[in-house]
Amino acid sequence: MKILHLNSNKIWRGGEQQVNHMLNYRSDKFDKYLFCPENSELEKRNTHLKEKIFTYKKSLGINISAARALKKICGQLGFDLLHLHDSHAINTYIIANLLGMNVPAVIHRHVNFSVHSKWKYRYNKIQRIICVSDEVKKTMMAVVKEKELSVVHPGIDVQKFRSTEIKNYLHKELNIPGEKKIVGIVTSLEKEKNVAEFVAVANKMLGQRKDIVFVIIGDGKQKEKFANLKLYTDIYFLGFRNDIPEILSDLDLFLFTSLNEGFGLVLLESMAAKVPVVTTNAGSIKDIITNARNGMIYESGNINDAIEKIELVLSDENLSDAINKNAFEYVQQFDVTLMNQKIEEIYSSIII
Repeated sequence: MKILHLNSNKIWRGGEQQVNHMLNYRSDKFDKYLFCPENSELEKRNTHLKEKIFTYKKSLGINISAARALKKICGQLGFDLLHLHDSHAINTYIIANLLGMNVPAVIHRHVNFSVHSKWKYRYNKIQRIICVSDEVKKTMMAVVKEKELSVVHPGIDVQKFRSTEIKNYLHKELNIPGEKKIVGIVTSLEKEKNVAEFVAVANKMLGQRKDIVFVIIGDGKQKEKFANLKLYTDIYFLGFRNDIPEILSDLDLFLFTSLNEGFGLVLLESMAAKVPVVTTNAGSIKDIITNARNGMIYESGNINDAIEKIELVLSDENLSDAINKNAFEYVQQFDVTLMNQKIEEIYSSIII
């Protein structure tokens, strides 16, 4: 059976990571392909699958040429099901059907934003909507019937975040003294990620102690805001990076300030790397983190509460070790193989 994944993003974020996992999962039942913009990160990272990747030129608004290309590809290769990973992919799919394509699809809802164009999710050829969390499912229940929704949590390659043997990775790169602890965040630089609160916490803590540094890793619409911000000497903006496992291996604490999360994949990565997490409880985060067990939760907007939780974890080695142990055990259920198996069960219920 042939599955074609549609992703319209050129960047690399949580949703693209999941598409990449699905595309590279070895399956006895399903042969997987990708339809994405030319020069996208997904294309660049999958040159070994170039015969199974079809690209188009991305444009603003409705992309008729992409829809025509999709219709042609489906006619030539006879795909059994299309897997749509974002709003623009859904648009392209619907237009292709209006042009004469007739292939069923599933939608993968990776985010937890409000749905404005509800009709797209009710389109009669959509067979199922896969939600990355119960929180996303709750949002989508206002759009479609519950029986049309399935929850499949994102997966990570747990071993990838435990296999790095590089020590003091950031300490060496940034010439940070060995005795200084590192607090970091890896996130997209968008308004809802609330990185300004991370900076506010960092500024206040750096005014109180000199044995700590803060690092911001990520890219997005607010990149220039943080890249050009006059920060303390001990706040580092590193931009987009491909070496996240190595970076996480050198963090003493992961501070997550997000205001809205469909899932919070990076929290799982931190757990797998055995880095204690201090986070808000936005969106689905409260379904992942149990306070004082596998992480610490602070009240969003309360800088003092965040600092109190950070200080507690950094100063209490027994607490930190216990959180890391519980978190590492917890994250095993999110292994990428389990995610792919659940998704294939959904495929099978539709086309076999």
